Amino acid sequence: MSMYQQALDDFDLIKSIQEGISPVIVKAQRDSYIQQIEELSKELNEYEQLKSRHFNELEFESIYDIGKALIQARISKRFTQSALANAAGLREQQIQKYEKEFYESASLRRLSEIAVALGLSVNGKFQLSSVYDQRAMLPEGLSLEDFPIAEMNSKGWFNEKLNLRRLDKQERQQAISEFIQSAPREMTAVLHRKTSGRMTTERLAALLAWQARILTLARARVHLANRFTVLPADICGRIAQLSSQNNGIIDAIELLLSYGIIVVFAPHLQKTKIDGAAMSLDGQYGVIGMSLRHDRVDNFWFVLLHELGHLVRHWDKVIAEAMIDESSASGSEDRLEKEADEFAENAILPTVIWRSSLVRFTTKVADVKSFAARHNLHPALIAGRIRRERGYNEFSGLLGSGEVRAVLAQHQLWDS
Repeated sequence: MSMYQQALDDFDLIKSIQEGISPVIVKAQRDSYIQQIEELSKELNEYEQLKSRHFNELEFESIYDIGKALIQARISKRFTQSALANAAGLREQQIQKYEKEFYESASLRRLSEIAVALGLSVNGKFQLSSVYDQRAMLPEGLSLEDFPIAEMNSKGWFNEKLNLRRLDKQERQQAISEFIQSAPREMTAVLHRKTSGRMTTERLAALLAWQARILTLARARVHLANRFTVLPADICGRIAQLSSQNNGIIDAIELLLSYGIIVVFAPHLQKTKIDGAAMSLDGQYGVIGMSLRHDRVDNFWFVLLHELGHLVRHWDKVIAEAMIDESSASGSEDRLEKEADEFAENAILPTVIWRSSLVRFTTKVADVKSFAARHNLHPALIAGRIRRERGYNEFSGLLGSGEVRAVLAQHQLWDS
């Protein structure tokens, strides 16, 4: 926490702006430092309280609470991760991995061994429910039958391909139930949506299914990520400039991992028009999910930076609810969405530079390419901004259509 406090004390807003960083990005960084300090202060208080408690029994109401309870017990007993590893006959790195994911990948036997190593007795109550009772985990009015099981199956979202012709109604519902329950615990019915039109049960179910898939993919990559931390203002601009490099998409994904942000991809479902989402994992990692509904270079970078804007500017809200965006075009009346749009546009190119540039009025491809090169940006980002302001019938040849999925598939990052 002292690191963030020192960074905030040393933060020079005027100097950052003078160095050419957009005031929008600079303010977002400062506000993010403040949020991070408040969050870490709360965690430190909880840690000190845990150290003063004494665990002899491990009690839980949900199986999802076991991992968190084991971590709390270790802290309470003042065991280091190394000491617990020695007591359990494991490597310290294995304990670190388990705690990083709240023991979600640990077997029941391993959980029992950890509890014994901590000197705990375990008391839990399990109640077997029918598939129909499992609907209680869904929002009111939504049933397992609302989920697009055939489309999900065709995309390979289940552990193994289902033979839908041989599954009866109850077996199909069981497959959906297990899919939802296997997703990380952040899987929630509380969605902050930038959307339009009436929310049908089929559409809501499709949104929830996509969210579950994104969180599951993110969990598989969590071991690669550091804990979420504030991105320096200049890094936000550097991300956009990676667009001009041949390996820029992959470099951006890896750069964000170093700041605790996991970027994953899954195609949208037919009932939705999802472009992207900002979520959290364990309250310690940021997650950006993208559908690549529009497989274009300009769309990729704008959606990526829009969702990054949510993580930087709205982290406290992201922890509480997933922010699912169903329209990549700017102009939303929602305040949070307008702020994320503003962040994305300024991360690509500060508004003051854009408004003073003549490229806004050009009809020449050469002008767009020249301007983009001067600012170390892919021409698609400039063409995309012109199209958002003037209409979507210009510079279609500069957008990099069909290029993004191919790059991701080459690196086994596209969930097709």
